Amino acid sequence: MFIRSKEAEELFDRGINYFRAGFFAAAIQEFKSVKKTEPDYPNIDYFLEAAQKKNDEISGKLANFIEENFDAEIQQLSDELTFEDSSNLGRKVNSLLKKDRTRDALQLLEKAEAIVPDSKPLLLLLANVQRRLAMLEEAEKTLQRALLVFPGDVDILNNLGNVFLARSFFIDAEDAFREALRNSPDDPRILNNIAALKMQTSRLDDAERNLKRALKIKPDWQKVRHNLENLQARMSALDLEIETLRKEFIEHPTYLDIGLALGRTLFFRGYFSEARSTLRNVLKKNPNLIAAYFYLGMVHEMNEDLETAIDYYREMVIRSGKEDRPEFLNFESLIKQEFLEEALVELKKIAVLDLDMAASRINLGIKYFEDCQWQGALRHFQEAVRLNDAYPDAFYWLALTHIQLNETAEAKKCLEKALELNPDYADAHFQLGMLLKTRAKKKAKTHLEKALSLNLRPSFANVANQILQQQK
Repeated sequence: MFIRSKEAEELFDRGINYFRAGFFAAAIQEFKSVKKTEPDYPNIDYFLEAAQKKNDEISGKLANFIEENFDAEIQQLSDELTFEDSSNLGRKVNSLLKKDRTRDALQLLEKAEAIVPDSKPLLLLLANVQRRLAMLEEAEKTLQRALLVFPGDVDILNNLGNVFLARSFFIDAEDAFREALRNSPDDPRILNNIAALKMQTSRLDDAERNLKRALKIKPDWQKVRHNLENLQARMSALDLEIETLRKEFIEHPTYLDIGLALGRTLFFRGYFSEARSTLRNVLKKNPNLIAAYFYLGMVHEMNEDLETAIDYYREMVIRSGKEDRPEFLNFESLIKQEFLEEALVELKKIAVLDLDMAASRINLGIKYFEDCQWQGALRHFQEAVRLNDAYPDAFYWLALTHIQLNETAEAKKCLEKALELNPDYADAHFQLGMLLKTRAKKKAKTHLEKALSLNLRPSFANVANQILQQQK
């Protein structure tokens, strides 16, 4: 039996909640930490892959600046090494990594470093390998050491910024990239990386400006052009979603889940001011909406307003009843000592968004359904299925909506899917029996009888019994 450590469990739970909330970059970091803490944690590779896929979908792989093979520039630097057996060092290391001989690759680099400890190409090559092996702390140390020897070096700063970005240390990453850009104002690589940083911190307009500037300097760089196209597609999709949610919230101001979704989408688009006002408005109507505190904390954190971010995260933790957790006690101790950054890290360990976005969409869809607004209901149930296709309720309500729209074939498929997920779903058996009662009486009878055997609600049971009596 596999015994999981408490630390791995907590990291995994945070990763799952970030994933549900759409913060895929943050989810990736948590899942990577799980894998580092406990490499055999159940299904962690699957969750890492899923989070990476989702992150790639929304960013067009904009942040993926670390190529699978060695960067051409790093390879060229490795070829410049001039000591015994140094020729083709980069290719030798790459070959070992492809054969999964990680230890051998690192030993080869450490051996070379012992011969030429202050070699810029070797330090860059070592950091490059460490980065690709997810040894991000080690890569940072290597590059910081390289900076001591070669202060202000653009290549080292650019690589260091990438490492910070991979670790979600956004302020440090921006500092490194900005210093590199000051030393090399027309370097499109740095502009491209700054765009990745802006993308991950939801400043999409800034990202677009940096990519356009990079293309102006290097018009034939297809990678940047592709990044720009993906970014603009993402911006258009978010703008459309904002327009739809804003209209819905005006029409249904009491549907606070719509307000939450609007605030969240405004945040992802980089419209921080409107996101703040929308989320605060939601909290005025219901101060117990935990998710709103989380999003407001994220908005202020991205704007480097740590004190306000801490206020919202703290309120979230207190309203979640977690103030007796050791992490909260550690947070209070650190905040008294005015260690804001350290306190925030400790607080965020328990300021975890426990929000099921699919369930939220189902609840919204039901409200539309009860108001006979079939298209609105359909859209929310379809979104629930997209978010989590393991909910039988999502398919059940989607089927009922298709029935109202006279789309019986689609309704049948959805009811069958609901029953595939939950074979004892009494209401789904009843609805499928009703749908089939004129076209497939035998199948209808089977489903109605099954529904009755599962303690079907009285109103449905009366109808089912009547139909079964008529078929005798």
